[in-house]
Amino acid sequence: MARIALVGALLVQAPAALAAGPAVVQLGLFQREGEAWWAWQSLTRKAPDLAAGLEPMVSAFNADRPAGGVTLRATVPSGADPISLCRRLLGAGYGCLVIDSGSRTETAAAPPAPAQPFAPLPEVKPEPPPRVAPPILSEAVPAAAAITVAAATVPVPAASISVTASLAVAVVPPRPTPAPPPSAAVPTPALPGAQDGLITYSEEDAKVMAGIERRNRRQGRLGAVLPDTKFDLTPALLTRQGWNLCALTFDDGPHRTVTPRILEILQTEKIRATYFPVAKVALQHSQIIRDFVAAGHEIGNHSLTHSDLRAMAPAGQRHEIAEANRILREMGATPVLFRPPYGRYNDSLMAEARAEKMNTVLWNVDTRDWKVRDPDKIVQHVKTAAGTGSVLLLHSTYPSTANALPRVIADMRSKGCEFVTLSEWIKRMHQMAEPMLVNASDTRQQASN
Repeated sequence: MARIALVGALLVQAPAALAAGPAVVQLGLFQREGEAWWAWQSLTRKAPDLAAGLEPMVSAFNADRPAGGVTLRATVPSGADPISLCRRLLGAGYGCLVIDSGSRTETAAAPPAPAQPFAPLPEVKPEPPPRVAPPILSEAVPAAAAITVAAATVPVPAASISVTASLAVAVVPPRPTPAPPPSAAVPTPALPGAQDGLITYSEEDAKVMAGIERRNRRQGRLGAVLPDTKFDLTPALLTRQGWNLCALTFDDGPHRTVTPRILEILQTEKIRATYFPVAKVALQHSQIIRDFVAAGHEIGNHSLTHSDLRAMAPAGQRHEIAEANRILREMGATPVLFRPPYGRYNDSLMAEARAEKMNTVLWNVDTRDWKVRDPDKIVQHVKTAAGTGSVLLLHSTYPSTANALPRVIADMRSKGCEFVTLSEWIKRMHQMAEPMLVNASDTRQQASN
């Protein structure tokens, strides 16, 4: 029978159960990992004395159902009293629950995998996306438990004990160490595995991506890439000006073997591209980011955790962008472009990007590499849909993308493309558009006179 000590409105395990290892406290339950990390950053800013020495980690609430929400936990420094710490956190208005110590297989930072020699990359065919389970807000408790109040022991039926989002009354029983998360893709919006950085795109994601592609055909080259812009250039003008600039852009990852292969191809072809890594994954492969920077490629911001940022409050959106910038800058990058995960954005998200001095950017040709995972189909779609003025969306995590890339480049060059970074593409577009805006303004002024 587990013994539980009551502290105010908080149920925690007795200290004797924690003697086997460092204590761990649970600080909250959240729907998405980005929200958990935002809560941690808020705690460190508002109560640095309480957060001092704690080592945070985020894990799936239920290891068998990654889409069922996440927990924010922290390891307590050796020698510190976890119950006293929880009392102080409760007094400051934060949630806190002392739980069993255990093997830290959550999403805490791990050392990067050793470099792998290049070999022919196997093709990985897409699998149907797993069904996303509804959030679980309760956790099974052993058939019998006990609560200790003062010196009295009171039996409590297991059915009456639950874990709630507010953690006002909660108990976590001893539990086995969860199995490490698989390295393959996990259902969105959870963070992908740190080793491969793979993202699984659901049917809903596919609909969003298809909608962006349809909108691109209506908005033209510039309007499709810059959803925050108020003007565009007609294809006829681009033809008259001899416009031939194209940009290759890569999302997600880094992947430990595929992304370096893509970098190698770009170097061989002498092309500068724009790469939008997921910052949390980049932490595990910082050398890959540094290699891209050293080779003269542009690094953009693809958020901290690749969550659907539309569902977050503005403060959470700002944190996803700002924290990703901080991480990437430590690797030598200077991000000025923000590409929202899944291409999903709203006015609030674009406003937060502007506040961070960033342009929100999309693309005007989706290669669909995330969907087909077939080099021949990727190349064929580029032949049909892309041309001069194209900004191509590719991904840095699929072997099929790396295998198709040389042929994609050859086809675009045969159409007259000159490859530049996305920032250069946008700059040159603006330079062409500004005289048109000035002339249009003069025309309106003359008409009003």
